[in-house]
Amino acid sequence: MEDVIIPIFIFTSIVAVIWLFSHYNYKKRLTAHETLRLAVEKGQEVSPELVERMSYLNDPAKSDLRRGILLIAFGTAFICLGLIVPHDEPEAFRGIMGVSSFPIILGIAYLGLWRFSHD
Repeated sequence: MEDVIIPIFIFTSIVAVIWLFSHYNYKKRLTAHETLRLAVEKGQEVSPELVERMSYLNDPAKSDLRRGILLIAFGTAFICLGLIVPHDEPEAFRGIMGVSSFPIILGIAYLGLWRFSHD
């Protein structure tokens, strides 16, 4: 039974995290666009400061930092999961370490993008 539950949990959690990132970003952009649309419909003047603040919501450098930190945390969570697995199954630990390396490496890449975008 555990042979089936652990892989299902791992892949389901990866899909859930990707969906949460996408959904959060979609909601954030939708809210910003609705706010701008309502201001224009009510005849309010859209100031350059407002447009600048709204563009800050989609700042790629800020997004890279957040994604990097979250992916490293996600990979670290998988490592913790591997430490919880009984020690009499070393292959399970190796598999979990392999899976955890992907988000950690992606997180490091995003942190590098964030770091080099400031220069």
